[in-house]
Amino acid sequence: MRQQGLRVLVVDDAQSQRVVLEVMLRQMGHTPLLAESGREAIELFREHVPDVVLVDVVMPEMDGFETVRILRSIARHWVPLVFVSGKVENQSIVQGLQCGADDYLVKPINYYILEVKLKALSQRIQMTNQLAVQNRRLADYKEKSEDESRLAQEFMRRLAAFDKICDPLVNFHLLPAEDFSGDLIAVARTPAGQLHVMLADSTGHGLTSALAVMPVLQPFQVMSLKGFSISAIAEEINRKVREYLPQNRFVATILLSLDTENRMIEVWNGGCPPPILLNPEGEVWCKFASTHLPLGILPAEQFDDVVERYCYGERPCQMVMSSDGAVDCADHTSLERGMESLLDSARGVAPDGRLGAMLTMLDSRLATLESRDDIALIFVDCPVNVRADLLPAQAAHPVMDGDGSAGCVTSEIEWQFALTLTAPQLKRLDVVPLLLNLVNQIEPENAGVAGKLFLVMSELFNNALDHGLLKLDSTLKHDSTGMERYYEQRISRLKQLEHGEIFIGLEKVCSGSGMNVRVTFRDSGDGFDHASLCEATQDVDERRHGRGIALVQSLSHSVEFLAGGAEVRVTLPLA
Repeated sequence: MRQQGLRVLVVDDAQSQRVVLEVMLRQMGHTPLLAESGREAIELFREHVPDVVLVDVVMPEMDGFETVRILRSIARHWVPLVFVSGKVENQSIVQGLQCGADDYLVKPINYYILEVKLKALSQRIQMTNQLAVQNRRLADYKEKSEDESRLAQEFMRRLAAFDKICDPLVNFHLLPAEDFSGDLIAVARTPAGQLHVMLADSTGHGLTSALAVMPVLQPFQVMSLKGFSISAIAEEINRKVREYLPQNRFVATILLSLDTENRMIEVWNGGCPPPILLNPEGEVWCKFASTHLPLGILPAEQFDDVVERYCYGERPCQMVMSSDGAVDCADHTSLERGMESLLDSARGVAPDGRLGAMLTMLDSRLATLESRDDIALIFVDCPVNVRADLLPAQAAHPVMDGDGSAGCVTSEIEWQFALTLTAPQLKRLDVVPLLLNLVNQIEPENAGVAGKLFLVMSELFNNALDHGLLKLDSTLKHDSTGMERYYEQRISRLKQLEHGEIFIGLEKVCSGSGMNVRVTFRDSGDGFDHASLCEATQDVDERRHGRGIALVQSLSHSVEFLAGGAEVRVTLPLA
């Protein structure tokens, strides 16, 4: 209550009653406002907005009932309206309360009863005012929160860029449990045309969960565009999550790499339901169970970046990736039953209709769920016939030189650098993306050639490592099981590698043919029969080995094999 008391409007046509109430109110510390009619009371009410109104029932022209109804209709906030009347009939009291009054006092007014009534009303006024202030604060907070939520949603929508995921091999659906999703889907292509897909699921859901999953997006996109493998990407994301998120936050993640050229699938699964590979009939071909902890749990020295590989051979197939929210929604009793329910809904359905079939089943489950998690589903087509628009651009008029003579031209070197890697570095470094990034920093105006340069360096590096140092037999790649044996031998021999080195040289040269990048790879191995392999290019599309050399030749001005094949020098046009 204010120190000066309440402002009390007294409405009574009898002057004696007005005087009595005025004296009582002043003695109580209140400020009286006097009106002798209902119309005068309405004018004073609008002008002074009193805290309490005391109204007589029986008055000429406008009685107390009509006066109270009008005062209640024009009040901008709650004002206690109290009848003061000599009419003691129950009907009058009921009628007074029904027309909008808050209390009914009977004349003659008892001083102490009036004082107690006004004290009680003062407390109610104070509480009402406090409630109004709190309501205004809540409304302001709600408006501010909604503005911030809209801004955060727009920021995350642009950052995640789901509307820009338009790869023809990928189809997905993302349904957040709240306004923000803790599930994240990302798709990128490497310079060599390999498809990278990521499904990340942070703990919980809502804004906190959505913020926790953001650190995984940039390294995935940037490293994919630079050509890093998914094992290197997983290792970097793990470092980022541990660096930026609290210890109780981690991100379950699936990283998938699809090489349609070699029909090879690579999967790194840390804490997510197993991706499922479906054959053309919708039956399960392969499951990639989680063999790793979610990202952000292990320190770098304990992190395991090993991927699982599968060669799908001569029949097209489809990979299904799901978050735990989708599996729980399908059947919350167990992971196995949830996965089986998802797969049952798509069994016998054509590949382009399987996502829709799963969503129809999940919609029916959602209707009966009291609470749920974010839901994410991704379908990735794994084709046999590689579409032309999914392949990296090749040189329009390649010039190849298998005997080394064409590479001997007068040239001026603008810049050059060299790097020699020994066994310890070869075991752990993803070399080609690092070199490509360095070239892009030196030659930003020639970034358009990055795809071709990546392909050339990848082929030369893999050739030097696989055949020069590890002595792998490329003919193993001829069939699907051989491809898997090839990768198994590669991993095993690389772990056992103790000696050997690869020299890498890059230089920009200006010659009669224009501006070029000259790439040199030299390994410490015994070389290989490059001449016979170069001659056998007519059936290169019919076999799954030896195609790398043909690709390098098609992209380059010249290719030289030196030291019995242990050294390869390639000249690549910058234009």
